[in-house]
Amino acid sequence: MTRKEINNILKTESGIILLEKESEQSFFEAIFSNWVSVLSALYFLTRKKLNSLILTENRIILIIRNKIYVERIFIGIESLNYNGNKSTLEVTDQNQKFSFPLNKLRITYEESKLIKQKLNEFMNRKK
Repeated sequence: MTRKEINNILKTESGIILLEKESEQSFFEAIFSNWVSVLSALYFLTRKKLNSLILTENRIILIIRNKIYVERIFIGIESLNYNGNKSTLEVTDQNQKFSFPLNKLRITYEESKLIKQKLNEFMNRKK
């Protein structure tokens, strides 16, 4: 998913990005990055991969390495909770509870605090 597509979703559905960070290197990317400088320059141009967690009024999108990993559409989000111990995002929608594992994002303590803050802002904005 490109940056332009993400911005379009955020504008049309009035959403926020809960977390955005660069993807970690795969084994082959790490080997490739240690080759000669010309190849490293080419690698830099192709490296622009991001992980994102996007929350809108109607859906949650988890993007890993610029590809949609999880996308869930909701009718009406009643409550949101981030569990930092389990690294999950818990969503209640019309008396149904959904849990989204965020282990692939490898969320740090600071990022966890940022997610909780943005969830509070999102819920306050929704009221």
